[in-house]
Parts: sequence; structure tokens; C-alpha cells
Amino acid sequence: MSDLSASLLAVLERGTKADRLGKLIQEALVLVQTVLSDLGEEAVAISFNGGKDCTVLLHIYAAVLYANHVADIPSHLRPLASKDINVPSAPPPVVSHDQPISPSPSLSAPATAPPPLPSPTPSTPNPHPHATHRHPQSDSASLPYPPIRSIYITAPNPFPTLDEFVLDITKRYAMDLYRFGGGMKAALEEYLGCGGGKGVKGVLVGTRQGDPNGEVPILAYTDPSWPQFLRIHPILHWTYADVWDFLLELHVPYCTLYDEGYTSLGSTTNTSPNPLLRNPSSESGWDPAYKLQDASQERAGRH
Repeated sequence: MSDLSASLLAVLERGTKADRLGKLIQEALVLVQTVLSDLGEEAVAISFNGGKDCTVLLHIYAAVLYANHVADIPSHLRPLASKDINVPSAPPPVVSHDQPISPSPSLSAPATAPPPLPSPTPSTPNPHPHATHRHPQSDSASLPYPPIRSIYITAPNPFPTLDEFVLDITKRYAMDLYRFGGGMKAALEEYLGCGGGKGVKGVLVGTRQGDPNGEVPILAYTDPSWPQFLRIHPILHWTYADVWDFLLELHVPYCTLYDEGYTSLGSTTNTSPNPLLRNPSSESGWDPAYKLQDASQERAGRH
């Protein structure tokens, strides 16, 4: 069994515990399984930008896929679809496109973003998306599930460390990743219209309550003026502490910027280490993100 396979199995086992984290994990596993049972695996993608929340979500999603594709998983560890979860039907298509564009409640981003990784220097912001495609690598061939359909929409001036982490994770989890610069809405339209996103009906999003635009239902379709898909929020009710409990207890790799005092990641131009984690005695000068005591100050480094 590979290290990742063992880690995914550990998620399924952790979800059987009766404590707070175990219940949150189990609820997330069941929600994901319910949506997959309704829409089908091929119709679901994940929005992944390398942040701590979507890293938790990716690991949970991969655990569900692992359970669905490995024959000898004990039956009590397999997440089951719940009849108590109502997966909403797609709304009727909007004929008119004259209505004003409103921001999507849970997929928020700056209006523009830089070109993708191959560009050596930033260029003038452009509302049209630029995409690179990362095929699953051969070192992920041992994983039992199909490639994970994924979309990565960058912020303007992204952290190089974050980009590198996303690409490393792409290989680790066998992700079929499309990376877009440009506006959020245009990127989604491009993704859903291209071969990579063709047939996608639902997108897993790592939004939590308390995030900007975090007051959303667990399952909801995008606004009529946006590309239509079901937004799926399995960790909506998780706290900052829950996220770090999961990552640390289950030894899930996360972006190393979080070990350098960053608690929320945006652009290099609007994100600094959290001032509450300043520690001159630390080698880096900062305590890691998981040592933040006041979760309400999670975004204190954003400006």
C-alpha cells in the first residue's frame, strides 16, 4: 500500500470516531458520496488553489474515490449516500444574457489574474483566461481511482511557492488539472466549455462559514449570470482549528507558506505573514499558522 493510499484509508477510519473531528469528516464523506451517486464521478470536479481549506477537501474527496474503487475496503468504512441530503436539480437555462453580472456567492476572486506558469514575467491583466493543462503523471498510476478533474484559478501575482505546491499535489493525487489566469467568470466559462471541463455538473469548493462569501448553503447552483454548475461545500461548517486538526493529525502535506506565519493566502501584493504570529526567537521569525489562537484573525495578514 502506498503512503497516499494508507493516508486515505486513515481518513475513512478517522470518520468512524465519535468526536467532533470524526463527525465532521464523516459528514463531509457522506455529502461527497451523495453528490457522486447523484451526478456521477465524471460530472464532478474540484476547485483547488493550494490553500489549506481546499487541501483538506481534496484529501477527503480522494478518500471517497479510494473507497469507491478499492474492492477490499471494509464495508463499515465505505461512505454511503444519504437519502436525507437533497441534491438540487439544475435550474432551467437562462435565455437572456442582458442581466447584470453579480458575483458568485462562493467562488470569489479578483477580476484579473496573470498568465500561467510558463510566462517568465507578468503581463498586463486581461479579462480573458489563459490556461495550462497538467495531465496526471505516471507516478500516480498506482492510484485506483480515475484522474481527479480539477480547476485552479490563480490570484494575480500568485506566490511561486504556492504554484509549486499545487503542481506537486497534482502529481501526488493524480489530478487532471487545468490552471487558469484571467477573470473567475471567464475562466469557469472556458473550463466548462473545453474538453477538460466538458460534462462537469458539480464543483467541490473549500469554502467555510466566516470566509468572504461564506454564507452559502451546502449545495447550491451558481447565480443565473454565471456558468451553471452545482457548488458543493463539504467543509462549510469546519472551523480554522478543525482544518488544522485534520491536516496535522492525518499528516496531510500542505503549502509550506503556512509554516512561515501566513494564515490566509492571496496574492504576493496583498498578503503578508499574520502579525499575531511574529516570533523573533523562531528561525523564520514567525510561528506556523496552526499556532494562531484567535481564529477571527485568520485574515489579519491580508491587506
